[in-house]
Amino acid sequence: METTLIKVIDFCQSRKVETTFLQTMEEYGLIHIIIQQEEQFIDEDELKKLERFSNLYYDLEVNPQGIQVANHLLDKVEQLQHEILQLKNKLKSLDY
Repeated sequence: METTLIKVIDFCQSRKVETTFLQTMEEYGLIHIIIQQEEQFIDEDELKKLERFSNLYYDLEVNPQGIQVANHLLDKVEQLQHEILQLKNKLKSLDY
């Protein structure tokens, strides 16, 4: 499966965010910036997370540490929702 890379500068210009914001998100381990031929890119799969992070940072004024905590909690909620779905499916299969 081929991944689509998006230039950091293009993302920042289209979303009106600073490149330092993305660098900070990488420093906190929230995203991964890929460097190819001296240009910075992000994977298309990270766009949803970056939208969420930029909304928290710019609209709600949440600091990077708060974004890190919120991301951890949201990941945990998604994990628990997946687990609940698996358990429901297991219960359905046991129920004749």
